[in-house]
Amino acid sequence: MVEKSESRLVYAASESCANLLYESGFQAPDPFLWFEHEGKSFMVVSALEYGRALEQAKPDIEVVCYDNLKERFALKHQPEYGALAQVLAISRALGQKHWTVPYDFPLGLAQALTRRRIRLGVKQDFSPGRLCKNEQEQQAIAKALALAESGLARAEEVLRQSQIGSDELLYWQGEQLSAEQLRAEIDSTILHNGGLASGTICAPGVQGADPHQRGSGPIAANVPIVLDIFPRHTASGYYGDLTRTLVKGKAADSVWQAFEAVQEAQKKALQSLKAGISGKEVHELVEYCFAKHGFETLTEGVDKPRGFFHSTGHGLGLEVHELPSLSRRQVEPLQSGQVVTVEPGLYYPEWGGVRLEDVAVVCEKGHRNLTKAAIYLEI
Repeated sequence: MVEKSESRLVYAASESCANLLYESGFQAPDPFLWFEHEGKSFMVVSALEYGRALEQAKPDIEVVCYDNLKERFALKHQPEYGALAQVLAISRALGQKHWTVPYDFPLGLAQALTRRRIRLGVKQDFSPGRLCKNEQEQQAIAKALALAESGLARAEEVLRQSQIGSDELLYWQGEQLSAEQLRAEIDSTILHNGGLASGTICAPGVQGADPHQRGSGPIAANVPIVLDIFPRHTASGYYGDLTRTLVKGKAADSVWQAFEAVQEAQKKALQSLKAGISGKEVHELVEYCFAKHGFETLTEGVDKPRGFFHSTGHGLGLEVHELPSLSRRQVEPLQSGQVVTVEPGLYYPEWGGVRLEDVAVVCEKGHRNLTKAAIYLEI
């Protein structure tokens, strides 16, 4: 919660700073100044961005062009260009000697302000409103998720069209199908539909045993391919997140068993979601489900981790990984309006991994699944 007496300050590029994008509603590639004083919010931007900022910034923000700082805040002199001079001039004009800043506030600027006797208090939850999403934000996440689903649909199309060669590798349009090529098809589809995909995972076979292995090289038949797609919707800045595991051909019995266990674990986790339950409780349900089916987890005394060794899910919004976490660490109860991923998985170095991921809104008496993509294994 933001205290009414709190004066807050951010200097960053909103395209890469989720707190600033949330507070301002304005996407910019270059840093600009946003501050809140006595309950009123301001943005200071260059003449280059002034017109666009007037159109796109949140309606309750006063947008000030840098060239007009002297007149707007009754300064004796127009401050030099740069964040330090701007903050010092505005601080003097407002009689403000203390600002609350986010944890990722620029260190160099912080040190320069401190040397000039401007005190800064760092706050981890700088924008607490980000934790629970309103209807507009939920719709933005749903649109980003639809982008991920469009990328998945393209991957499914390519895999269906591909042929299994005599060498047990996949061929598409007369050439070997690689993880890089499949990822390019996914990412270009998302780009065409208004999103930006970065880090898309297409991990075939044993590469899928590493949950964040992006994947490379030829794709073989009859092995699991982990597809994890998390694009950003260009217009809103919100993220979607989606994971499916597919096999072109026939899956081995071990893969089928893991797939069915993961599907059951995800179903139980989703069914448990509601306001009041903790992320820890959801995670423990998944762990119990895997143990019941005989899938043990080993992270010590082995060359590579085995089983289920990551959290069940995470918050989703202006960052692809946000609070809350569906893990042992999250003992606080979930709240209505939080948007979380539910993505259990099983990983074994001998054959790869299986992961399934949906996105859901936590509600007072349950959840609302935003994901529409079907779940199946063989294609």
